[in-house]
Amino acid sequence: MPPEAAMTDAPAGKRERNKAANRASILEAARDCFLSHGYEGVTIRDVIRKTGLAAGTFYNYFPDKESLFRELVESRIQAMTDRISGVRRHAGNLQAFVHGAYLAAFEAVAEDPVLHTLLLRNEAVIRSLYNDSVMGISVRSMKADISDAIQRGLMPEVNVDFLAASFYGTGYEMSRLISENPTKYCVEEAAHFAAQVFLNGIQGAVSSKI
Repeated sequence: MPPEAAMTDAPAGKRERNKAANRASILEAARDCFLSHGYEGVTIRDVIRKTGLAAGTFYNYFPDKESLFRELVESRIQAMTDRISGVRRHAGNLQAFVHGAYLAAFEAVAEDPVLHTLLLRNEAVIRSLYNDSVMGISVRSMKADISDAIQRGLMPEVNVDFLAASFYGTGYEMSRLISENPTKYCVEEAAHFAAQVFLNGIQGAVSSKI
């Protein structure tokens, strides 16, 4: 590489490292603030103060508090959703579809308790974003996977919206128990319990149509 090219690349590389460090610092400070005080109790000034960065630097990365919160949780929610969806999409029968998905979900809770503490601590704002990108990611994926399972003959024709809401509600509340009492609940037992409830109930839901 010519010397002049190396000289040009060095400052550029340093700028990128600084940008990555600033972004990581902002996200870490935001996580701590949202965990401690909740979404409504946090201001941009609180986050900036915790980072030690200038206000102008902060706004180079995030325009407002909502975008900051979304960035903090969205990629992790997407990664967890992709993991669970992969299990459902590769399931060869209904048992594997239901049990495997719950096991993957509860394992994710156990592996990343900070994410779930953050979600639970800020439940009100999560609910307000339910149909949008944050929780909507998981719900849309679940509906698509249920429809796919019906097409593949893994489960009978059911109301996809009702079943997705039931799956999600059970998983969310059981995840709450696991994240709040990590030493009390076994993820394998939790997945087995949830799966048995649904495996014994799906046929009943179909036969009890009105």
